Amino acid sequence: MQSKKVAAVVVAMTLAVISSSQLTADAKRHHKSACGKPSVSSSTACNKELSTLHHALVKTGLMRTLGQRGSYTLFAPSDAAFNKIPKADREALLADNKKLATVLKYHVLPKKYSASDLASRRSLVTLEGESVMLDNKDGTQVVDGALVTQADKDCTNGVVHVIDTVLIPERGK
Repeated sequence: MQSKKVAAVVVAMTLAVISSSQLTADAKRHHKSACGKPSVSSSTACNKELSTLHHALVKTGLMRTLGQRGSYTLFAPSDAAFNKIPKADREALLADNKKLATVLKYHVLPKKYSASDLASRRSLVTLEGESVMLDNKDGTQVVDGALVTQADKDCTNGVVHVIDTVLIPERGK
């Protein structure tokens, strides 16, 4: 009787381990497919430093736009960039969908530009309609005063460059 109980426990534990390892493998496969080479929009979901941007893109509906076919460059402000904005101003921006969408569109170029492509440009027109000013200081790409901290995250429909400041279009200042 005792040996049957021990055998049952061993079988139950073995099944639990197999089941757990299968779940882990499934989770890894899902993460790899979702975050292996994502679209421009889904790349924000795969980077913990871009959670504020990700939620803003979802809120304004721009996730759909940046997930579609096409070729985009996203200057992606990090969470630290959003935190540079005074709290009351940041909360007001994130609460105003129209202004938020305008600001986010100012971070998007309707064509893919790698860091080396940007280095030879002085300005480019954004989805918002205004131009961002480009510069390269000591090998670091600068976009409207923001430093590119992570360049060339290649995506299925473009490229993402993480920046250290939220860009505000002139009309939005």
